[in-house]
Amino acid sequence: MKNDYHENIAWVKSKPIALESKDFTVSTYDVIYIQLYFGIYVEDGEQKTTPIHIVNSYNNVNWIFFDEISYLLGSKKEVRAGEGKRYKLHDNDTKREVNGRVTEVSDVLLNSSTTSFVKYILEQPVTRLEIRYLNNKDNKSFDLTVHGGTKLMKKHFSALITAYNQVNKKYSLNKTF
Repeated sequence: MKNDYHENIAWVKSKPIALESKDFTVSTYDVIYIQLYFGIYVEDGEQKTTPIHIVNSYNNVNWIFFDEISYLLGSKKEVRAGEGKRYKLHDNDTKREVNGRVTEVSDVLLNSSTTSFVKYILEQPVTRLEIRYLNNKDNKSFDLTVHGGTKLMKKHFSALITAYNQVNKKYSLNKTF
């Protein structure tokens, strides 16, 4: 949880989940990662929450300029048989920065596809996950097989969704994930 006193909002964030294998001395923020978050604030004397956001950060030496992310879940056998589950996220407002390496960050509200993706992570057994970062304009992509599959996502997404539901229940906001 991080307080922003300028905007009078508290941000509740899941732990950033490294999607690639990394050395323990390297910060998760310095590799490709995924994260969920939401905000808690008071408006006109009433407690409120923001919708849940999903953050995808691509960190590499090559530019992709991605505008779409495709998540493919399932074992190799399921994927080869066409039985893998695929979810897509579109973002035409990806933020980009160069600081030794290239960082591209997508921060969007959960929509129907990404909500289904998060629910699949929470409700299904741990499975293999492949992610493709796509630049549809220039037909460029970067594929990544997630180290450890959905194991850490299941753990950290579950904690954030539980917190979101508890806050909404406590303040009778009639919002649940």
